[in-house]
Amino acid sequence: MTAAAGAAVALVGLITAAGPAAAAPPLCKPDVLRLEALPAGAPGGTFVDRVNALGRGDLAVGTSRQRPAYWQGARVHAVPLPAGYASGEVRSVNSKGLMAGTLKQAGSDNRVLFTYRKGAASVRLLSAPAPSPYEGKAFVSDTGRVAGLDGTVAKEWVDGQPARTLELPPGSDPRTRITEVNGVNKRGDILGSALLHHETQDGFVYRSYPVVWPAGGGPAQGLTPASEGDYSRTTEPTGIDNAGTVVGHESEGWRDIRRDVGHLWSAPYTAASTASPDLPGQSELIANAISPTGRVVVGMAYSWEDFGYPKPTQATYRTGDGPVRTLPTPTAGAHGEATAVSGDNRVAGGESSPTASRLLVWTCASQQATIPQG
Repeated sequence: MTAAAGAAVALVGLITAAGPAAAAPPLCKPDVLRLEALPAGAPGGTFVDRVNALGRGDLAVGTSRQRPAYWQGARVHAVPLPAGYASGEVRSVNSKGLMAGTLKQAGSDNRVLFTYRKGAASVRLLSAPAPSPYEGKAFVSDTGRVAGLDGTVAKEWVDGQPARTLELPPGSDPRTRITEVNGVNKRGDILGSALLHHETQDGFVYRSYPVVWPAGGGPAQGLTPASEGDYSRTTEPTGIDNAGTVVGHESEGWRDIRRDVGHLWSAPYTAASTASPDLPGQSELIANAISPTGRVVVGMAYSWEDFGYPKPTQATYRTGDGPVRTLPTPTAGAHGEATAVSGDNRVAGGESSPTASRLLVWTCASQQATIPQG
């Protein structure tokens, strides 16, 4: 396999009478790193191999062989599992290297939230084992605050201790549930998912929408969903940047229908979301993540026909209101997806083919992203 390669032109500062030359930025070398995988372990988890977030330098975090893991460059490292736990994931990492994630007990659906620093002998458990019908993601802010689900209750932890319960927005139907925590930004705004799904004599009452809890407390704010009242369509938020911009997608699944449209909500959330265009040549778009700054959104484009993919999926990259572009997969014809994006022009994701699948990190991603031709 041959990775995309090249060299950016370094900008050299000019010497002026006011002072010395400005420091030139480091050279940017476009590349695609193939990440190592942990050795095969005991089965029993439900976590999919995935890079969930990118930290400072060359740090990446996620899941490998259903176990929590992190990478320095391409080299993989296992997060130590406490006794009685068989699987898990690192879901996020802050700028200081503190990771947060979820572990699952062996032989049960009980989950706990944890934090971890690379090189430590053990994780720090934040919650007691509890079953949950939801995924139970965990996110950590730059101040070390962690947000996630404790069983079925959304909470925030400070210094390892529960600090507050993340309540529904004022005026919410009391039958609404918080089903996920989906992100946290640098200042500590927390993003989550709310779902109202109730059957009445007149039919279903259905509403799914993003929720934002402001940093430092205060009431939650419900964002306008992409669609109202259609139980075949779900609004799924997936990330929040440092300016409060929320990214997500509307997913529709009904019989042989599969449909995804990317959406953005801009603070202060008084307007409806804006839909993303599709990648040329594909009909659907999943928005998986947004960069902390720069408003770069990454995800996956695909087409769906007759219960299948008529062409390979593609990893997508979009800056601001620009066009959707695609990132190359090292293996020709492989399915691609982008799952995380940093503020320093790195994107993480993966590729899969009939013979192999691997996790990837694109460096200098903006130089590798192209608009498909034809």
